[in-house]
Amino acid sequence: MDAGNTQLIVGHNSSGAEELANKAPGAQMVSAFNTVPSEVLFGVFEARRKSMRPSLVYCGDDKSAKDVAARLIHDAGFDPVDCGPLRIARYTEPFALLVGQLAYEGDGGPELSYRLERFAK
Repeated sequence: MDAGNTQLIVGHNSSGAEELANKAPGAQMVSAFNTVPSEVLFGVFEARRKSMRPSLVYCGDDKSAKDVAARLIHDAGFDPVDCGPLRIARYTEPFALLVGQLAYEGDGGPELSYRLERFAK
């Protein structure tokens, strides 16, 4: 995002996750949790034993790092959905902006994005 948080700077040929990975050579980068507002995490965690869990997408290039991310996602109460390599963050990051727009600027508040995640399952 730009300094005003209004425009994507990367996203057409790269992603923020890929740019961060480029700045940390050798790090095993996984993009996760950016499509859900933090306000819903406690509610999801409290409901984690229910049979129907909201899905949460993640992506990355390193299998062992993705395995760790999937366990964290599951332990937080979500159903982890592996979307593939880190370059897929080019799609999830703009979606995260939409979720943020709906959660913080729209009428539904953060709970709306949680309902959207549950509906997508």
